[in-house]
Amino acid sequence: MTKVLAAAMLLPALCLHAQLKWGETSTKGTANLSSGYSATYGNMVQSSHGWTFGGAGTFSGSFHSPNFLSYNFSPYLNQSRANSNFQSITNSSGLSLSTNIFAGSKFPGSITYSKAYNSEGNYAVPGLANFVTHGNSDTFGINWSENLKEMPSFFAGYQMGKSKYNVYGSSGDGNNAFRSVNLHSAYVWEGFNLGAFYAHGNSHAAVPEIVSSQVLKSRSATDVYGANAAHRIPWRGSASASFARSNWNSEFLGYSSTGTIDTVNATAGVHPHNRISLSVSTNYSDNLSGQLEQSVIAAGGVLPGLNTSQSSNSFDLMSLGTFTPMPNLQTSAFVERRTQTFLGESYGVTSYGGDAVYTHALLNGTINASGSVTANKADKTGEDTLGFSATETYSNVLLKWHLNESFSYAQNAQTLLVTYTNSFYNYSGNARRNWGRYNVSMGTGGARTALTQQAGTSSSSQSYNGSMGFGQYITGTGSYSKANGQALATGAGLVGVPVPVPVVPSDLVNLFGGRSYSGGISSSPAKKLTLSATYSNSRSNTFSGGISSANNNNQFNTIIQYQVRKMNVVSGYSRLEQGFTGSGQKPETISAYYMGLTRWFNIF
Repeated sequence: MTKVLAAAMLLPALCLHAQLKWGETSTKGTANLSSGYSATYGNMVQSSHGWTFGGAGTFSGSFHSPNFLSYNFSPYLNQSRANSNFQSITNSSGLSLSTNIFAGSKFPGSITYSKAYNSEGNYAVPGLANFVTHGNSDTFGINWSENLKEMPSFFAGYQMGKSKYNVYGSSGDGNNAFRSVNLHSAYVWEGFNLGAFYAHGNSHAAVPEIVSSQVLKSRSATDVYGANAAHRIPWRGSASASFARSNWNSEFLGYSSTGTIDTVNATAGVHPHNRISLSVSTNYSDNLSGQLEQSVIAAGGVLPGLNTSQSSNSFDLMSLGTFTPMPNLQTSAFVERRTQTFLGESYGVTSYGGDAVYTHALLNGTINASGSVTANKADKTGEDTLGFSATETYSNVLLKWHLNESFSYAQNAQTLLVTYTNSFYNYSGNARRNWGRYNVSMGTGGARTALTQQAGTSSSSQSYNGSMGFGQYITGTGSYSKANGQALATGAGLVGVPVPVPVVPSDLVNLFGGRSYSGGISSSPAKKLTLSATYSNSRSNTFSGGISSANNNNQFNTIIQYQVRKMNVVSGYSRLEQGFTGSGQKPETISAYYMGLTRWFNIF
């Protein structure tokens, strides 16, 4: 403890001037320095303990003037859950840097860079608590633009990043890497707003053995370029058109895919009366299979059974008219024709319908509601289907309760493929009230989506939360959620399947389901004294390719902090237990403890 006190006594001696100036450079700096005892131990890591020294700083300033060059530099060393800004069960170090160049000129630019060592991250699970990861990462970005008067504008950007991580309780490491280039130009000529763009991106990822018995590898590269034009037309209207070409090449689990998509979009609209507007729009794609493929690639997979070289296309033409009979009511009517050629078959659907949007005061609150009805007639079957949707939100203060709620529902909603329709609902609500220093809040939410008349395609989630407190003295929180559905395993986590499962092969889809709950308590029983503790538990099951995995995640964190002037006495403890039966190894348990002093000061 004498080492900690000695370090704390030296910290005030580091205080210098409030600002450092050297030539035309002006810099401000603040920092937190800490010293204390830390220990880490677990069933799959080598235990370690001893005195640590760390800190975090922020340095910001400019050269010549902020419009010429400004910067912000934030390094940190050996930071853990003892500092809520660095959420890591073990000590994490890194830095972030951002700078703006020529911000006050017609050629502004910026550069960003960040790097992290042994930092904590998440592997996402839809609707449930995320799995905990730890590893290293770094990102870099540079942007530049030109904005000369009466000349085409130009923007160029480059981004890259990579990470290597391990999911606690799994075997093997995962990694992600990406690079992207974005170019864009715009010009106004003879009343035409013209634009052109180009984008390139490539990425690769390896997912460790979390929910399957093998490492999942993916790679993709895309190039997109195009142009657009817009011009005003009579009757307070405008017309626009755009063209884009997209090329891709990807691999996933040994499957590969490549292709090209050309898309053309055009729209025109007029406003002949303050209450009336009319528009017509059309969209064409020469590769519908490729559009399905790209939506899956964006999620992290491919469609190995889909022959994107086979002829496929889609065409959509829609006319829309809107009428506003009163300020708080807007109505519309539409007619739409969609035709598609896909996997050697041709399909067509004619749809027509209308909707209304209404806003009104109700019981000292405000209600917003909308509803629509759509009739669809398919060419092949000649059968009519009826689709409808409704959305409603309401907020109010009733008997001193602050209330908010929302609800949406749809039946037979059109999807990218005319042969499939979707049905879904989602809802949310929350309420809160204060009685002097006492306060209480509660909330709930849920969602469900599924392909109409297609068994086994549903995904759903529910969540509940609440809190109670008495001023700053004590606050308790709790939450519960459950979810199930279908997802693709990607480098960033499980993501919802973006196209119908009959199109995505079932052996690439993960079925998942589970529940999670958490609770916490915090208190400030005395001035400048803070106590808090949280616990969370999550259990889920996944099934893919004939392999099932039972997964669990338990976390406990507590922290005690007391402030004396600019010094904090901090003590914290964290424990994580996480495991996956699909990985073939026992659950991993890791704990960390820290006790020490932290001192804040101005460096210059």
